[in-house]
Amino acid sequence: MSNNNTNLTILSTTIRRDAEGRYSLSDCWKVSGKDKKNQPSEWHSQEKTKEFLRALEGDRGSPVTPVSLVTTGPNEGRGYWADRKAVIHYATWISPDFYLTVISAFDALVTGQIPNTESKPKRIRKTPVLRAFRDGYGIAKTLGLDDNQAASHAGRYCLHKCGENPLPALGLDTRAAPTQDNYQTVTELGRPLGLSGQRVNKILEEKGLQVHTKGSSSSSNWSMTDKGLAYGRMFDGARAGSTGSQQMLKWKPSTVEFLRPFSQTPA
Repeated sequence: MSNNNTNLTILSTTIRRDAEGRYSLSDCWKVSGKDKKNQPSEWHSQEKTKEFLRALEGDRGSPVTPVSLVTTGPNEGRGYWADRKAVIHYATWISPDFYLTVISAFDALVTGQIPNTESKPKRIRKTPVLRAFRDGYGIAKTLGLDDNQAASHAGRYCLHKCGENPLPALGLDTRAAPTQDNYQTVTELGRPLGLSGQRVNKILEEKGLQVHTKGSSSSSNWSMTDKGLAYGRMFDGARAGSTGSQQMLKWKPSTVEFLRPFSQTPA
């Protein structure tokens, strides 16, 4: 709260004054919410308002009219202008809450203080991490992803919804299936057979176990066929040197026997 206020400030808005020291009822109306039924002209037309103004004029020693209507000149100078008592009466007519707000504003004016009426910024509510993860996981499973892939994509979903991915904090950047250690890459499959990884991929493609697909930064360049499901599976883990994930197609060790006829290495 500052101690240098010399203006009437209602809800952080300075109310203008005319040359006679009266306050703009248009400004007060705007601060009150700009409800059409509360316009100054509506207030001024009320019989009780007229009675009040007659009583106010008879109780004043000042030659200044308590309420003045300006209809000519610059737009910013037009409208109803009222003294302190008339402003309070207008506020009372609008609502008890607005009356209390205006009274507080006048009290602050008398003490030279600016009331701290600024509304607090709304807190941005983030989706709870656990709920976001469950939602993302459910969506991924609905789309047909396996458990590991669904978990990885659920982590990304959390990052988008909540600003954080819980998997790295849990040490689950790479989620190993119970038998993942037994699965091998095409390079590992081809090594005992004297076959390069490129050659293994070509054989698996020719024999209908996988098909070549256009991969992205996070997806594999290969996809299993229905026939290939008996030999391998897709894994989803963290990319080396990156916070993202990378899909990789791996194969059961028994796939070596499937490949052996195509190599020069005897059984």
